[in-house]
Amino acid sequence: MNDHYSNLGVSPDATDSEIKSAFRRLARQYHPDLNPGDAAKSRFLSIKDSYETLSNPERKAVYDRFRKRGSVDPVAAESRPQAQPDPGRVQTAGYFSGRQAWKDEPAADISKEEFLRRQKMVSEMERLSRQGRLAEAEAVAKQLSSLGIRNAAVYGVLGDAARIKGDFAEAAKQFGYAAQYDPSSDRYRDLSVAMMEALARKPKPSAYQSEKAPSYALLFGLISVVAAVCYTAVAREPAIASGVAPVSTWTLGQIVMAGVAGFSIGSSLSAAGQIEHFDLGGGAAGYRLHPGIVVLLVSLANFWLAAALYVLVGLTQKSFHAGVTKVLAGSALAVGALSMARFGYGWEAVAQTAVWSGGIVYPAGLAGWLLADSLRRV
Repeated sequence: MNDHYSNLGVSPDATDSEIKSAFRRLARQYHPDLNPGDAAKSRFLSIKDSYETLSNPERKAVYDRFRKRGSVDPVAAESRPQAQPDPGRVQTAGYFSGRQAWKDEPAADISKEEFLRRQKMVSEMERLSRQGRLAEAEAVAKQLSSLGIRNAAVYGVLGDAARIKGDFAEAAKQFGYAAQYDPSSDRYRDLSVAMMEALARKPKPSAYQSEKAPSYALLFGLISVVAAVCYTAVAREPAIASGVAPVSTWTLGQIVMAGVAGFSIGSSLSAAGQIEHFDLGGGAAGYRLHPGIVVLLVSLANFWLAAALYVLVGLTQKSFHAGVTKVLAGSALAVGALSMARFGYGWEAVAQTAVWSGGIVYPAGLAGWLLADSLRRV
């Protein structure tokens, strides 16, 4: 192989699309899954390295400058004797992005202490991301990016952080960068496409519709919740579980109205575009449950415990899921209203409703979110 261009079979003035087409053609030919063997694997890795260098504008510019300085073969130069390096310095060009380390890149010459510090930061970012502490991981990723460290993991964390905030345009961009730095993996490319699809699914109505349609959805939800509260207040029904102390005053109508209120909250918020698509809640690595599901599991024991844990974790991680926060807040308000509606049954009825009805309202809210979200995709 002479250099990266000849390795891909393209000319030095090849366009980005020509470079990408050449990589895809050769990758299909030599991919280890389709062409097992050490020779094919070695060739595939060589092709991948060439593509990673030429597909990134900054790396390509450095490489082109290297080529133009003389007739030196930049790839073969790695096997030639090099000047004795300073034992206190580390040449890291390409290290943090997985590309070949062209030894002449001045910006990559750092002290060993700084090199070890950056290594530790990358490990810390990945650990925080695995633990779901996304706000902290994002802060470290931004520091790494400011230091010029750009790799798939850094962009993946930044993409995840943007997605959780509902900024699908930024998430698509960051996941796209991650895919560029790790072109052999489908994960980041699929996430980037998912973010672009989510962005495209956001309604772009006329000026009249943009104000009226979401308002109608929210108004319908509010009316439904108020109707549920009013029914709970005026209906005189017998208790259905008088022998069960925690819910001895509950009636069938009260249970149904709690479900109606929760469902109305989740569905109206989703229909109005106030919360994102439900399936965008997982992490880039696919290791976390949707936070709404986690809250649901705890709320089956007690809604207020689930809400308190959610707030505590959010404050600790400095990151709240926008959609879950809105459904949780709406559910809390509905529980409060339903509790006061039971005032005519006595303080015991008020207390029982306040303590336990959230276990119906919030799950129904998630169900409404899911149903309305599926209808938005039709």
